[in-house]
Amino acid sequence: MEDPINQPSIIYLSRRNLEALLSKLNRSFNGEETQCTIIKVQQPSSAYRQTMREILVVAVDDEEYYALQARPAGEMYPLDEASLTVPSTGLRNSSTTR
Repeated sequence: MEDPINQPSIIYLSRRNLEALLSKLNRSFNGEETQCTIIKVQQPSSAYRQTMREILVVAVDDEEYYALQARPAGEMYPLDEASLTVPSTGLRNSSTTR
């Protein structure tokens, strides 16, 4: 019998979901009002079933997120980091383009 307490939670986000979150972050950075939450509700017939009843994913700007952490942003896989417009430190700098 599986122990649900020790099982990792799984959330499946499509490229569309992720791009929507990124769009909301960019709009927020530009001063626009935006709701930054995607709600994933369990769909019994889905091929990609979530492992919990409901999941809320909230987009937070890097500056805000890492300002409240007791540590800096961690390292990323090099190919992923190379495709970013913001360095893995999570902080924008003058040499970073958007």
